[in-house]
Amino acid sequence: MDWLGGLIANHGFLLGYHICEEIVVAIVCTVIAWRAWRASAADDGDAQEADRQAQDRCLLVATGFLILACSSLIHALVHAFGWDQNLLYQTLLGYCLGLLTLVVAIAADRPGNKRYVPLLYLPLLLLLLPEINRQFPRFGEFRPLVWISIAYCAGLVSMLLAAVYYRTREIRVLATAFGFGLLCISSIFLFFPAPIGSPVWLHGHLFRPAGFVVLLAAVDRRVLRRLGGSILYRVLAAFALLAAVPLLIFGTVVCYENISPIDSESRRLLVFLLLLITFASAFVFGLGVIIRLVRPLLLLKEAVDRLAEEGWSRTIQVRGNDEIGELSHAFNQMTQRLSRAIEEQERLCRLAATGELAATLAHEIKNPLNAIGGAANYIGKHSPGRLIQEFVEVIAEEVGRINRLCTTLLGFARPLEPDLVPVDCNRLVREVLVLMDKEAREQGVAVRAELAPDLPPALCDANQVKQVLINLLVNAFDALASGGTVRIATGAAAGVVRLEVADDGPGISEEKIGLIFNPFFTTKTRGTGLGLAISKKIAKEHGGDLEVESEVGRGSVFTLVLPQDPGTKEETGE
Repeated sequence: MDWLGGLIANHGFLLGYHICEEIVVAIVCTVIAWRAWRASAADDGDAQEADRQAQDRCLLVATGFLILACSSLIHALVHAFGWDQNLLYQTLLGYCLGLLTLVVAIAADRPGNKRYVPLLYLPLLLLLLPEINRQFPRFGEFRPLVWISIAYCAGLVSMLLAAVYYRTREIRVLATAFGFGLLCISSIFLFFPAPIGSPVWLHGHLFRPAGFVVLLAAVDRRVLRRLGGSILYRVLAAFALLAAVPLLIFGTVVCYENISPIDSESRRLLVFLLLLITFASAFVFGLGVIIRLVRPLLLLKEAVDRLAEEGWSRTIQVRGNDEIGELSHAFNQMTQRLSRAIEEQERLCRLAATGELAATLAHEIKNPLNAIGGAANYIGKHSPGRLIQEFVEVIAEEVGRINRLCTTLLGFARPLEPDLVPVDCNRLVREVLVLMDKEAREQGVAVRAELAPDLPPALCDANQVKQVLINLLVNAFDALASGGTVRIATGAAAGVVRLEVADDGPGISEEKIGLIFNPFFTTKTRGTGLGLAISKKIAKEHGGDLEVESEVGRGSVFTLVLPQDPGTKEETGE
């Protein structure tokens, strides 16, 4: 071990090690800055607000590490060429600014508004000018203050990343916090004035590169995209930075006193100023908490209070992606779901009332209708006159039409219980297309089938689903009065089978699209307005749904959603 002791005692070797250390740190910070810049690139031009904030945070992280890289490189050059030690003011203050930029990247509510923070590095470059840096006291006098400031900033970044880990449970975030913790420890060692080669110096310059190596291994795109998004970060950062103001002033005065002693009167004034600054920092922190935390909560409470007066359409403007933003977003989703649930409940109540009325009317009408039909049939058999026969035929035809209408009403009021069995929907669609082929050709409509291969079976009643498909195709044909194209497609996703019927007709207006599933509502000159209501009811009876999307001038798409056969789900491992 004598050789190791000899190296430690070799001033030239340790200085060379320190220069290489700073160069390695500069390279590591440049690599991390490159990763952050790549992570800040937009995935697409229509990014959501949360994605844009994540991109802005990554951009701030990139500039923060770039400042650290530049500062380390200048630090290495100062020692390599033996330049004036006062140039180290620029490098160490650059470290502080780089770390503060990372604090802003993690804690800022809207990081896009804080892009000016890295620009503060430009005035620091003026410290490289000899006529400016020579105006400062000797660097050795204020060196402890600068290093303890770096330790404070690194510790703050580590604390914020620990809070990020608490919220995200991402192990790489915890490793990143550990890396900055090592930087904080190394800066504390370097705070103590010690000659090159002393144990304190060695510990400081061993922990520092170790911390950056940990950062190189831990920081990746996933870590960078998980930063920010919590009130906790802003509260911690604001409290720590404001608490540091009186401490920084006190430390500056203590270091300055080593150069020029302060008299008793000035000391009393200093104590008063420190108390005043501490009070001002506490006041600013409390005011910030009120503005950033209490005010959004009061707005949320006001929105809840006014919910009963203004209805379920009221929403809260979501600002930021922190806990309050998530709570506001959850509140908006809740009101939307409740609004849809209330609308669906009202629709079901109307359907139930209509069904009871329809069943009563159909029952009351069918009894005398059968008597009218029977009487007409008797008259037709026993009255040979041509005029009487014509009237009898008209009566029989109208009785048949009303009878079919009554049957439809009874089917709407008391639909048959579906016989749920695994059904090949592709085969079902082919059978429906054969049935509707003649009507499609008569109306000049081109029907195109897009059937998904390997479609899993649906658990449904084949006859009832066929009825729904026929209703949808008839409606599509009627919408294409002058010819057009109807597309019928099948597919499966998320445990359901989807059957789409799309047309390129005139579409449905927003005013009418919410009414089309109501009984007796129709925009056609023929029909009863019960087709879609019955189809919707059949879909609900199957545990599925009938959805619609329409745009005026571009057509409509009706999607029948059916549950997939559970046996198929188990086989496919869904």
